[in-house]
Amino acid sequence: MGRPRPASNGMITKFQQKVYNVVKRIPAGRVMTYAAVAKAVGKPKTVRAVGNALNKNNFRDVPCHRVIRSDGKAGGYNRGTKKKIKLLLREGIKIKNGKIINGRYHS
Repeated sequence: MGRPRPASNGMITKFQQKVYNVVKRIPAGRVMTYAAVAKAVGKPKTVRAVGNALNKNNFRDVPCHRVIRSDGKAGGYNRGTKKKIKLLLREGIKIKNGKIINGRYHS
């Protein structure tokens, strides 16, 4: 991503930039857990901070809908959980009773 870009509330933090860079590499049809993203940015105990960073995402090239909870549930989404599930289904992710069932995890 290079230099931080302006967001709706000013500038993104270095942590947000790292999170967005990891999430940008998740291909369509794959998912990654919040915990795996935290580990990938070198801060494995920052799972909630990853969620907060993604909640603030307003960049179209950061597919934050592909980040899910460790228990397989979709989790939150800044445009609503229903929209997140709709996007995942469109990408071929199978969901039953609110949980990802086809295990197409990105590492």
